[in-house]
Amino acid sequence: MRSSFDHPPRLRRLTVVGGLAAALAFGTVSAAIGGVQEQEPSATGPAATATSALLKDYDAEIVDRFDSANSVDHIRHLAVTIGPRLNGTPQEREGAQYIGGILKSYGFDVTLQSWGPVSTKNVAKVTSPNAGLPGGPNWQMSASTSAKFTGDDAAVQGEVVYAKTGQSAADFPAETAGKIVLMDYSTTASVRNTAVVNAVSQGAAAVILAYPTGNSAPPSFTLTTAQPNIPVMGGGSAHHTWIKDLLDKGPLTLRVATNQYPTPMGTNVIGIRHAVGDPDGTKAPIVMVGAHIDSVLGAPGAHDDASGNGVSLEVARVLSQYPLDKELRIGGFGGEEGGLLGARAYVNTLTAAEKARFVGEWQMDMVGTPYEPARLWALTPNGQSNYVVQEAYNSAARVGFEGLRNCRLGQSDHQAFFDAGIPSSLFIWLDYRPPTPPAVCGPTGGTYVTEPQYHKPTDTMDNISPERLQITLDVVGGAVAHNALNAVTVSAVSDGGQPLAGAPVRADCGDGPRDLGSTGADGRLQAVLPHVTCDFTTTVDGRVANERGVSIAGDQAVKMTVDLTKPTISLTTPADGAVFVLGTAATASYRCDDNLAGVATCAGTVPDGGALETSSVGFHEFTVNATDKAGNAADEKVTYQVVYPWKAYFPETMDGKAGSAVPIKFGLGGDHGLGVIAAGYPASQQVTCDTGTATGPAEPTGNPGNSKLSYGGGQYNYVWKTEKNWSGTCRTFELKLNDGSSHLTTIRLK
Repeated sequence: MRSSFDHPPRLRRLTVVGGLAAALAFGTVSAAIGGVQEQEPSATGPAATATSALLKDYDAEIVDRFDSANSVDHIRHLAVTIGPRLNGTPQEREGAQYIGGILKSYGFDVTLQSWGPVSTKNVAKVTSPNAGLPGGPNWQMSASTSAKFTGDDAAVQGEVVYAKTGQSAADFPAETAGKIVLMDYSTTASVRNTAVVNAVSQGAAAVILAYPTGNSAPPSFTLTTAQPNIPVMGGGSAHHTWIKDLLDKGPLTLRVATNQYPTPMGTNVIGIRHAVGDPDGTKAPIVMVGAHIDSVLGAPGAHDDASGNGVSLEVARVLSQYPLDKELRIGGFGGEEGGLLGARAYVNTLTAAEKARFVGEWQMDMVGTPYEPARLWALTPNGQSNYVVQEAYNSAARVGFEGLRNCRLGQSDHQAFFDAGIPSSLFIWLDYRPPTPPAVCGPTGGTYVTEPQYHKPTDTMDNISPERLQITLDVVGGAVAHNALNAVTVSAVSDGGQPLAGAPVRADCGDGPRDLGSTGADGRLQAVLPHVTCDFTTTVDGRVANERGVSIAGDQAVKMTVDLTKPTISLTTPADGAVFVLGTAATASYRCDDNLAGVATCAGTVPDGGALETSSVGFHEFTVNATDKAGNAADEKVTYQVVYPWKAYFPETMDGKAGSAVPIKFGLGGDHGLGVIAAGYPASQQVTCDTGTATGPAEPTGNPGNSKLSYGGGQYNYVWKTEKNWSGTCRTFELKLNDGSSHLTTIRLK
């Protein structure tokens, strides 16, 4: 983060993986290096292990794949292997090349942008052939313009001696000649000049003036007496302490190379992963993550801002595994510390059409210090929340992080995007103090205190918290991923058009069923998916609705209509109450229909077109059961009757003599045994002779002597014994058979 002129600088899971190669040329990064890339074969992400459990939704799946150990590796390469990356120096460009190489290995189109020129840089690179230097092998100090610039090919190497303030000959060890002399830096120019003059007189090969106390960055200074024959450098207080400590342990040899880079060019690196349907990058929405490459003079910049690049590269790694319909851009900007120079140069290259396509820019700057008072903040130049900030809050809610806050601050590359009308925010771990009420963020900004290592040589790997990097990945990286995916609105409605709340939504996008959540009170669910083809399913009250083969290629809506209507059954034969003569050939006729989900099963007592049961007399039940593919069930039941082929050998009315026996003869198409009469029958009942209205109860009939039902000559004969006291009355005789049929005759008795 760039220093403010208004605010002085008082202001889950971790996996151990191997380190990155010491040096990676642009475009030649191997995917096998250091575990920074784990490409899986599936087009929608790593192949799922066979399991009966539902896969997580894409938001959760992506967050689970973020691993801050990979970010730490990238930070280490930038801050340790490369070291300080002052704007305009070869180290800034080397950082850009490294980032570009990683992005290229993830399938991004990579461009290095040169812009500038910037102010002349005078730097010293300090290494050691015999000691492990604290904070990293590549120290950077200022190089005095009053002294010699050695260049890289004529670097000075020698043992180091300490000469205190260097104000008298007594301060110098006897063996000073040919040595590199460390002396205490003084803020008084004449004291500095005397120290260097004395060192030269003692035969020093090079001079380092470093702050002896405090917590200071390397100073830049000139001398009143030019020293064209030796390099003279300014070191920070940490350099002073580290060198003294190393000298206490034994001889220390340093190698120093001083260089002047006149009006050099700054460097940006831009990685673009084009949308599936927009390979030329002209129409897809743009989601961008930014960080700055450069550090201040002398600072390895592990936290400020190798940490931002470490997070953005891990976001790029995971999202590179998904086909996207949005354009993903990863930006590494140079010159942030000099006034947001690289970010402004990049934004100036954007056309109006490009700016209009931006969803937002998420700027990562200082995103993982262990400094305890620091908290995660989303800071905008005007102090107002915007789309980018709100999406970070939404992401924090999804992962259960409650520590995100927002307020007002510029001072980082998000300002360049903000000024261009692009939604943007700085994300930073900072001890930020909001304005005291009644003042609020927006009109009033807060104050802040940075960690002690800020802009110092001590901004090393010790100033990195993998745990806080992980939080940044989960919260901010999760917001980026959510916006890089397609926004899909899934709705569940009944076949009557009513929204269905609480409907569970599943999607199988080629790698197994995935739990997308449940619909809200409005029957809708907001989900995000990559460029995939999915089968969507929901189940409500046991009814299943599907939308199969849905191509997700951009933000869109998916509607599932849950069929709550039973299938219909059309039963033609047998009709309810139908009567069939015993042995008659008859076939079943029915069909089932469902205009929504479609018929799953349709089965009757016998198959459609099958023979009905007519081989036994009596009442028969016929049932058709149907289900549809949504799980609705229906049934229809009818009763039909199978009867004997009846033939009566008696009239419907007759005359008889009371007390006599009346023969009742009938045929049933053959001999069916003597059990053809239903229990309790025949029966007779007195009726009026004119209207046939019953005037008494029905009574079982009697037989004369031992006479009963008999069969002979192709017919049945039943002898009915009448009573004498029935004289002058009329009675009905009912013969009910065991097939359920009844046959009547009326007799007038004299």
